[in-house]
Amino acid sequence: MKKSLLVLTLIAVSFSLYAQKKQPLKKPAAAAKTAASKYGALAIDRSNGFYYGWSFDYPTLAEAEKKAAEECIAKGGNCTVVLSYSGAGCAAYRTVDGSQGTAYGWGLAKTKEEADAIAAKECLKRSGGVTPANFVWSCNSAGTGILKEIYNASDEIEAPVTVGTQTWSNRNLDVTAFRNGDPIPEAKNAAEWQEFCKNNKPAYCYKNFDPANGKKLGKLYNFHAVTDSRGLAPKGWHVPSKGEYETLIAFLGGKYEAGKKLRAKTGWDQADKNGFAYGNGSNSSGLNFLASGQAWENEYDGPNPPVSSVFKGNNSQGQWWSSTIDGSSRWNDNGGQYGYYNNGFTLYFGTNNYTGLGSEAPQRGFSVRLIRD
Repeated sequence: MKKSLLVLTLIAVSFSLYAQKKQPLKKPAAAAKTAASKYGALAIDRSNGFYYGWSFDYPTLAEAEKKAAEECIAKGGNCTVVLSYSGAGCAAYRTVDGSQGTAYGWGLAKTKEEADAIAAKECLKRSGGVTPANFVWSCNSAGTGILKEIYNASDEIEAPVTVGTQTWSNRNLDVTAFRNGDPIPEAKNAAEWQEFCKNNKPAYCYKNFDPANGKKLGKLYNFHAVTDSRGLAPKGWHVPSKGEYETLIAFLGGKYEAGKKLRAKTGWDQADKNGFAYGNGSNSSGLNFLASGQAWENEYDGPNPPVSSVFKGNNSQGQWWSSTIDGSSRWNDNGGQYGYYNNGFTLYFGTNNYTGLGSEAPQRGFSVRLIRD
């Protein structure tokens, strides 16, 4: 009996082993695929914030940035990328209502709610406490990598400054299109500047015709651009009148005190060709007027025209157009070649720390500041 049981047991074990050998081997489970990282971007018109464009879930950074810029430009803006990122997350954008001026901000976070909180906080820095009511957002899909900020231009955007009852931009104007979207022609060299100005056409140039100067100093515009009916300033802003500049000067202590408070802390200690320097300011006003150059209409008549770089006599190393016309030209540096145009008043710094408004020929190129409507 014991022998029979042993035989049956061996047969059962053998059958079991045979069955195990016959069973097909299971393939190991495939590792979960990680989705390739995706890219998103935000582009805006930095001069006003009203035009914007988004992209998300693009396979490359270049494609994402291109798409965002194209979408913004299609709306009518002069647009550049201000935020780019990769991975799963959201970007949000906030602006104030156009009737309340120009202010905007953006944020990046894992959720749109967190991103919006950042965007609203950034906008409030520039809105003077006005709640940013306009809110838009965009997100890369989940599972597209770890969220990573690639570029964020928040630190490059400066806030308007309130002085007395006025609110001013604290950087020079840097637009390439009129308010209606029409482009403003760029003079890329002295000959082009001459051609635009002698034909009474609006134009801008960079200091020394070098676009690298634009980011810090903005652009130099002729008076034809300032007075063009299409509007040089973006919605909610305007080029200040002579009277508005005079109000600013008076609030800052008058014509012998305001200059120090307006001028930046650096750049004004460089002498002009006559060896004169106006001296750096305290910038206590917060308006940070920079020595941003000039373009003179008669200096391009020489064999090596030094437009935008030469400062004549005691003329300051930077002037700012007002919107106020001074009537017929009181001089004509070009012997009648270009005829007579309406002069415009500019803010300038003079000797003995004098700050005032003077009349300038419209063919000259100066910086532009804006004041809120």
